[in-house]
Amino acid sequence: MDVAGTTATIVAISMNPSGTDELTILNCGDSRTLVIGQPNPTERGAASVVVFETRDHSPDDEIEIQRLEQGYAAGLDYSIPQCSPAGSYMVVGDYQYALCRSLEGTFVTSKGIVSDPDVSTLGLASSLADRRHCAVVLACDGLFEVMSNEEVGREVIRMRKEGYKAGDIAKNLCGQALKKGSYDNLSVIVVYLDHVL
Repeated sequence: MDVAGTTATIVAISMNPSGTDELTILNCGDSRTLVIGQPNPTERGAASVVVFETRDHSPDDEIEIQRLEQGYAAGLDYSIPQCSPAGSYMVVGDYQYALCRSLEGTFVTSKGIVSDPDVSTLGLASSLADRRHCAVVLACDGLFEVMSNEEVGREVIRMRKEGYKAGDIAKNLCGQALKKGSYDNLSVIVVYLDHVL
């Protein structure tokens, strides 16, 4: 039985001669991409450093529940999310999955866990106008189980201001997550955006 799989989050930067540079983000599962930047201090209502965040495909997400219920009603052999004290999950054979989308084998996809990504496109100039120290953070769920999006974004901005290189910030975030007790996989990539703005 083919049950091995993974999640993924991917970013592509399109640099256009007209100056309309774009960021395209694909996300499948519970790995996550954040676009962050320090807001202009005079901007009202822009206290958050997070400009964009991908949506995790967890079994308690309303969009995923609706998708699974529609498949089940149509007669597909889909698993319906179940709840436990540790959170929602889906049962696929002898396995429990804490997500509804991932890059899996055919047995798992026949039970409702699909590999369809969410695709988002951001215009960089408009999305990051009046922001400084802008960056993209790609990370798996081991980071976000112990740090919020805002906490991650503020840490990236703090370390940038202190002169850290992007790779060193990624290593530092992994270290912080371990100290906070993360028990899951830890992978982090940080990309500065200043050269494309």
